[in-house]
Amino acid sequence: MFPQVARAILENPIDTTNICLIYANVTFEDILLKEELDNLAASFPDRISVYYVLNKFEMAFDNA
Repeated sequence: MFPQVARAILENPIDTTNICLIYANVTFEDILLKEELDNLAASFPDRISVYYVLNKFEMAFDNA
């Protein structure tokens, strides 16, 4: 639901609201609608910021 509300705000030329979303999840795989949120942030970089916070961060390293 949040992406629809954010899109309505951002696409309204009269609305000057800025959005800062802090989105907390346990793991990267738990992030819902990440692609849609990233697309909104890319389309409206001066109006929306999205920050992802993870409880369990796992990074794969390639030692080759």
